[in-house]
Amino acid sequence: MDRFDAGLEAVTFFSNGCRLLGGFYRAAGNTRLPAVVLLHGAPGIEKHLDIAYRLRDRGCHCLYFHFRGSWGSEGAFSFTGLVDDAAAAVAWARSHPAVDPARIVLVGGAMGGHAALLLAAADPRIRATVAVCPLIDPRAFLLPESMAAEFAPMLKGVTPRDLSLQWNEVRPLPAMVDSLVGRSVLLVTAERDELFPPSHYAGFIDRLPTCQHARAKDADHAFSTCRPWLVRTVTDWIGAELGIGASEP
Repeated sequence: MDRFDAGLEAVTFFSNGCRLLGGFYRAAGNTRLPAVVLLHGAPGIEKHLDIAYRLRDRGCHCLYFHFRGSWGSEGAFSFTGLVDDAAAAVAWARSHPAVDPARIVLVGGAMGGHAALLLAAADPRIRATVAVCPLIDPRAFLLPESMAAEFAPMLKGVTPRDLSLQWNEVRPLPAMVDSLVGRSVLLVTAERDELFPPSHYAGFIDRLPTCQHARAKDADHAFSTCRPWLVRTVTDWIGAELGIGASEP
């Protein structure tokens, strides 16, 4: 195929009839390259785009997008629709002429991490998965009314009560964990996470011995004090899994 230069493409695709918006960080190359699909959390204030830049620099495409009902994407936001939207994003990436469809990696933060693990459990074609401070079991973390009230105005088509009701329908990951055994999974957690503390992950890690676990001792949920560490940890692991890019100091 012809050589393509590094760049950024505007992206739109559909999920359940809703037009979703995003961008494709295109790495330079003259052959099909792997691609990461980046899944933000809810409501998506932190999008982890610093990870996208470093992936592109290391020879890996990165697609980010906004779930339905968030940040301009059509439709009403739905916790239970995140996996469908993520699957539509993966399908778009697989169809791109510059992407190697056999080397698709998911990277998700918080609720995006939960969706990434659920999708990976359902789709064995996913090459590897990174979950950054993901929700594991909604039964262990009841959505506070204050958080629902904070999130709802930033999302389309939902009220705080809608979010609370949807939370009860979110699938617990422990029911799907057997499908992830033997798969390439990196779990990144923060020791000072104010939402999902270290105890939130104990049972999940025990049942998934093949999972690699990286911990940030002084980080909060958004890794506000150690973004360079997070970016290096995630991109170096992906690079090793895919055999691309040299590690940087």
